[in-house]
Amino acid sequence: MRDIIVKILTRLGLYKSVVSTINRLKSHVQAKRMKKHGLEMLQEADRVMCGMDIHPFLTYGILLGACREKNFISYDFDIDLGVLASEVTDKMREKMESSGFKLYKQIYVKETNRIVEETYVYKKLYLDIFYYFEDGDDLYSVISRLHETKEWKEANETDGFPTDRSYVPKTEFERIDFLGVSVYKPVKSHEWLTDIYSDSYMTPIKNWRASDYKTRIVHGEDRTYRRYFS
Repeated sequence: MRDIIVKILTRLGLYKSVVSTINRLKSHVQAKRMKKHGLEMLQEADRVMCGMDIHPFLTYGILLGACREKNFISYDFDIDLGVLASEVTDKMREKMESSGFKLYKQIYVKETNRIVEETYVYKKLYLDIFYYFEDGDDLYSVISRLHETKEWKEANETDGFPTDRSYVPKTEFERIDFLGVSVYKPVKSHEWLTDIYSDSYMTPIKNWRASDYKTRIVHGEDRTYRRYFS
């Protein structure tokens, strides 16, 4: 039944708007969960990964919130952490799940089976972990985009999803206090946020799109796929 409904909505050009509406409704629920368990999830993720010599750091929305708002961004209902791909071990999933995190999704490049992003669930909140890879004097993460024309299930079963690469300069990471929780952030946070969001990052902009601003987010050659876990 789901597939039939999706095909009808796609044919009518309504699929994206329906998904957007559903996501807005989900956001209201997630906002309440973030207030209740967001800091707890952040602290526990830091504890577990540091115990494996993986040093998670703030990135994307939560890094922007920490630097601009000194808080979570009010409309951002998950937590984005980065890890250096070179630090990740096969034990990470086991250790995370033994501490209350449940692996929900992996985004990967099929040809190499290289994981570029993982999502864990903790008390019904989502923790997105972006893998950062070295490229000369830079690091980059892979951003998976919506398929050009297909809904996600069909795309996942055929040619996958287009990607961008988000480049930032290599840096050290420092401990900061974020709302009473000790976490890592890039020492070059200003440069990172400028490269990700442009030099206007200190000004909240509704419906911000990278394509409208000068960033270091560039089209990637890889196509990604999703792997879900029950």
